[in-house]
Amino acid sequence: MIAFSDCHDAVQETEYQYNAKNNFDYALAVDVNGRSYEAWPLINSFAAMDKEEDNRQLYYRVDMNHIQYLFHIAYQEFDVRSSEDNPYLAGTVRYQSTENEYVKSEKQYTNAKDFTTVLNFYNKDKEVIYTYQNTGKGDGQLVQSIIHQGMSRSSNGGSEAARDPYINVTALFHDKLDIDMKLDVDEEHKVVTIRMNKAEAR
Repeated sequence: MIAFSDCHDAVQETEYQYNAKNNFDYALAVDVNGRSYEAWPLINSFAAMDKEEDNRQLYYRVDMNHIQYLFHIAYQEFDVRSSEDNPYLAGTVRYQSTENEYVKSEKQYTNAKDFTTVLNFYNKDKEVIYTYQNTGKGDGQLVQSIIHQGMSRSSNGGSEAARDPYINVTALFHDKLDIDMKLDVDEEHKVVTIRMNKAEAR
């Protein structure tokens, strides 16, 4: 992985190696009582993290609807199913259905005719905690445009490095939900385990 030198600088395009093509293919898991459970449908294809071992930050593709499940983890809205299918994981997470929708794509009108599309992030009390103008780029705050090393997209008859908007979930949860997140990386077994404190513990 290549670390952000400044995760809030949207001008700087920072390269991340995290997909199978670059041999950084980790399973995403959730810590429950010291054991790692598969976090699917959260997947590594839409996740990135800092290279630095101290205070690693988790980034997730901001426009993927399953980013909702990170909020379910934060609010402990899940249970687990034990399984011996994968010897390196204790089982899988089963997310609970709730009335809360933590990330919504909504129209923001400037007049009766014109609008822009935004992504609003909500807390458990249904209060907006963050808004992202859905531009597909960084916003100079928590959303960063990340280059996918080894991947390209066609553009105007040519090709350019593929890049997409990722939100710093670690910072979002710390600043807006008072929830701390830690990433434990098991390089030998290819597992990144997400650990979060309970919101009511702070």
